[in-house]
Amino acid sequence: MTQDFQGSVGQVAAGDINNFGIQISLADKDDGRALVPAQRQELYDLGLKCAELGADSKEIWRRVFAELGVKQIAEITAEQFQQARTVLQSRLDQLQDEADKRRLIGKILRTADEKAAKAELNNFCELTFGRTHLGNLKRVDLQRVLEFIQRLEVKPLVNHAPQRPVAPPAPEGYMDTLRMLMSRYPMQLGSVFLAGILASKIVL
Repeated sequence: MTQDFQGSVGQVAAGDINNFGIQISLADKDDGRALVPAQRQELYDLGLKCAELGADSKEIWRRVFAELGVKQIAEITAEQFQQARTVLQSRLDQLQDEADKRRLIGKILRTADEKAAKAELNNFCELTFGRTHLGNLKRVDLQRVLEFIQRLEVKPLVNHAPQRPVAPPAPEGYMDTLRMLMSRYPMQLGSVFLAGILASKIVL
């Protein structure tokens, strides 16, 4: 609807006004529908999951507000819900990936310590990925490293220390014969023993 005025323009409800060739639009501005409770709760739950993984809650929402150009969650419209959800889900995925990497690295290092295989671990990472720092590897790469270290069979250390010579065993029946002679001829063997001692002192 177009209305033409030649004098002053009063208050109008809606429509376009032509006044001496100048067109003024008075159409109501649509501020958008507010979030429904289910949408608000879903965004809140995503933010809570991010905080549970160690992220700062204020930092999470500052990122969302900056992306949407708002100052608080109450200003987010239903039309912006999907965009806000995408920002939060992306941050949650990033945090979950970082948590998975920390868990994998811990398991790799514990297994390497148990097997005393730190050198083998470093060699595998150097040859496979060109780096040895586990924190610089992707999650899929860490999974390969964990598989390698779990399957690694470490050979036992060889002891090269010289062994003490073992005395040869006594001839079979020797001790039995000696015990028999001592029981039957104690006086004679004692005399022989004393004679041997005296002879050694004379020689010396």
